[in-house]
Amino acid sequence: MSRPQLREISIDQVEDPHAPARSAGGFGDLEDLAQSLREVGVIEPLIVARRESRFEVVAGHRRLLAAKIAGLVSVPCIVHDNFKAAEEAVMLHENVHRADLNVVDEARFYARLLERVDGNTDRLATLVHESRQRVEQRLLLLRGDPDVLAALEKDEIGAGVAQELNLYLDAPTRRAHLQLAAAGGAKIATVREWRKQANFFAELQATRAAAPPTDAPAEIPPSAPDPFRCFFCGSAEDVWTMEQLYIHRPCRGLLKSALGAHFREEP
Repeated sequence: MSRPQLREISIDQVEDPHAPARSAGGFGDLEDLAQSLREVGVIEPLIVARRESRFEVVAGHRRLLAAKIAGLVSVPCIVHDNFKAAEEAVMLHENVHRADLNVVDEARFYARLLERVDGNTDRLATLVHESRQRVEQRLLLLRGDPDVLAALEKDEIGAGVAQELNLYLDAPTRRAHLQLAAAGGAKIATVREWRKQANFFAELQATRAAAPPTDAPAEIPPSAPDPFRCFFCGSAEDVWTMEQLYIHRPCRGLLKSALGAHFREEP
């Protein structure tokens, strides 16, 4: 493999990246950069890979677009015979740490890189100079609820909130809480508490649904105890602070199992 060469290449021969790190419109207004290029030219060369008689941008896509707006006929380029996943990772690393790459764009780019390293997440994490945990968290966003991903892409929620929402067991509850989080700007800790409570009740409901049916006749409810006792702690003190509670007997058993040692039987 020959060493990279610095060359001035006709702009008509330089192609956009086949898998750009940024989505369409992610570069914002390029006119200021284009005006600068008209005045002083392209100071930092583009990095390109040879594609037969043409060249594909590996790094410097924004400069290429601005150069076209500026009407330049050629741009300086560092030319490689080809590029591997490591060179794409260099582009990603530069964009992530210099230009605040959108979380969803970053996740999608990780997914494309993952294909090039045969699905090896450890190798991908090494290439992009990030922890395996961060890489996996980004990839999981793509496999989660599409509504959550869409809200994240619109910056209606943050990545941490999106991760918590994708852990919900019940999809309708998740989407209801997604609307609340997007409308009210809920923090990660708040959504985490929502998720814990929602999953608790979802698991209770699943346990109840899975319980075998019984043909036993319903028991006649016993008369109210005297004195009244708290259903949860068993205490008979301060009855004026108590409230009337209705609960199915099977649900009472499920709640008792869930509460464990915190539940006290009536004496």
